[in-house]
Amino acid sequence: MGRVCLESNLFPVITLEINNVPTLFIKPFTDVDVRAIVEFVRDAANLYSGAGNTILFIDTPITVGTVEAVERLNAEGFRVVFRDHHGIDGEPTNDRDARVVAATAKLKHLLRSDCTITVRRLHPACSTLVRQGEFAGAVAIIADRDPDGLTAAMKAAGVSYPELDEDAAKLDGEPQNQVTGSAISQLLAKGMAVLPSYDSSRPKEREESQQKLFSDWLQAVEGNKQARDRLETRVLAYDEAVKTAQSLARTGTEVAPGVVLVDATRKPLFDQGTLDALLESDPRYRIMVVRKSVGPIAAIHGIQYSMAVVKRHQDAINLHDLIPPQAKSDPEFGIISNVSFLLHTSEDIWNSQVLPALRVSFPVA
Repeated sequence: MGRVCLESNLFPVITLEINNVPTLFIKPFTDVDVRAIVEFVRDAANLYSGAGNTILFIDTPITVGTVEAVERLNAEGFRVVFRDHHGIDGEPTNDRDARVVAATAKLKHLLRSDCTITVRRLHPACSTLVRQGEFAGAVAIIADRDPDGLTAAMKAAGVSYPELDEDAAKLDGEPQNQVTGSAISQLLAKGMAVLPSYDSSRPKEREESQQKLFSDWLQAVEGNKQARDRLETRVLAYDEAVKTAQSLARTGTEVAPGVVLVDATRKPLFDQGTLDALLESDPRYRIMVVRKSVGPIAAIHGIQYSMAVVKRHQDAINLHDLIPPQAKSDPEFGIISNVSFLLHTSEDIWNSQVLPALRVSFPVA
């Protein structure tokens, strides 16, 4: 059977065939992303002419780009089914939430009963939004490029195992819990932890490594011993990343009351889950910040600050309050934030907006 592919210089994306269903893993933010989705589906439809006309979007961020891609595919005669758990839980509290609500309304109006958008509190894993094999005959699946997107796409296409839903919820949760699932799940989590961060001087390195990881894990779930052996070799790198995280945790400094900062610019490969668990164990800390030299914002702006609210304070602290309400979540603008307890910014925005706001929010007693 043929293979759907995209010109990698134009579209640095991850693709797999899952039970003969072409699957594209992507976050639709830009016009290039929209074009990638549309061309991928067209190629899939041409190559698999007997696959009907259904396209599944699952675990896909609800962005303007997502809406445009759905609109274009719908206009071309495809039946688009949308399943996701990124809906706003409650009333929108800022412009970013309001944009998600508006995009959600457009998708529901366009797709009607084929649109299911819920919240993570009710569905912590998107795999719970599909039945096993429900979309085994789809033309294509479009999913987020993370383990939740992978597990959901696999189940939708008909590849699963008994613990998949429970594992998927852990894989999409806090970093320190991602390695607590089943043995097969831990191989994926540890492999994700040691993926190379995005580097503008080697723009394809992370995508190629993640492509291999996803492919090996899919094959391992299906019983391929060689693929599982390759996954096991990544565990050795993970063990070293854990040691690096342990040393980094000892260097944390308090930049505002309850806010701890770790500078990891000289040690880019570390296990985030281990670092978070160690910092969260200190009852003084409410917000954890890591200064990085790698990542999507660092690739454009040089340095990236990644913030996370410790779990016991997530109901009380909304990191969106630290940035202007009209701020756009986009690496080009130096901001990425899809949930209230995670925020990534450039160094300029950290110094000019976020750190001053933190010091106002958490003044010295």
